[in-house]
Amino acid sequence: MGSGKSTIGKLMAKQLDYNFIDTDKYIEKKEGKSISELFAEIGEKGFRKIENEVLNELKNLDDNYVIATGGGMPCHQTRLNKMLKLGTVIHLEIDVKSVLKRVSQGKNVRPILAGLLPSEMEQKIRDLMKKRLPYYEQANHTVSSLHAKKMDFQQLLS
Repeated sequence: MGSGKSTIGKLMAKQLDYNFIDTDKYIEKKEGKSISELFAEIGEKGFRKIENEVLNELKNLDDNYVIATGGGMPCHQTRLNKMLKLGTVIHLEIDVKSVLKRVSQGKNVRPILAGLLPSEMEQKIRDLMKKRLPYYEQANHTVSSLHAKKMDFQQLLS
């Protein structure tokens, strides 16, 4: 969350001359509701089920794509294994303070942080990062989110 997956994903797709998909936008279009609405209606567990369905759909793509996922998508071994089979997985590494700054300045409240005070947000982000790290560490590559805009992704993937 707040690592720049969509922004960097678009830059990477342009650099590689690939198509781009943001799975959160894909889900919103498919379901006709915002991510926040989905979380409110079906909870995180229901949302993760939709993400799993989306991964099954994405494996049928014919062209080359850069796919930006929500931060929780790879945080179940089954979903992560599907992602690793789809292609190269890149973990955008970022520190807690940078995430907090980015999500605090953003237009949309992240469903997983809704209703939290700033100090509670920081702790929630810290806890999420600690919980998710074992999954993120299984990525093919780890890239600093703060330096990714200047990366040569062609070189990284060769």
